[in-house]
Amino acid sequence: MERTLLALMNKGKIPLFVLFFIILSCGINKQYVIEDYTIVPNAKEILGNKGLNAFVFENNKKIMPFQHFVTDKFKLESYQQKEFWVTIEGDKYKIILYDNDELEKYINTYDFALSNQNPDVVNVGSTADFIALSMISSRNEDCLAEGSLYENIAVKYLKQLKDEFLSNDR
Repeated sequence: MERTLLALMNKGKIPLFVLFFIILSCGINKQYVIEDYTIVPNAKEILGNKGLNAFVFENNKKIMPFQHFVTDKFKLESYQQKEFWVTIEGDKYKIILYDNDELEKYINTYDFALSNQNPDVVNVGSTADFIALSMISSRNEDCLAEGSLYENIAVKYLKQLKDEFLSNDR
């Protein structure tokens, strides 16, 4: 096929830019910028659930790591703690943080483009490009699942948490 295309191109039948477009369009992966947050399905699996949905947003590498922020905010035992309980309107929910390895394993972050790219010199916090969180109810239900009774509560809470974290940039 390559010889046929090259032969046609040499005869002037196929312009060079068309050939270039054909070759490039096969290998380009379309990326999009996460404006505020996105919900990604089929992320980390936990006991009793198939892959949880994950709340994903772009990290600001110029501020403290997100793990330090939640450790301070929720008075966790260590920066390594990736699961913790919160109470919202009298009900208990578990928030699950994804570390870099889990983020790469469960979420295809190659689909996302960074809107805030900084030189490495500016980076103070985490080197992760994105932060992902899942949330389950005390009954082990995925709160971010589409149509879940907890979906609005979870999204609102995680968005407020994200906004509070990102406000540390000021």
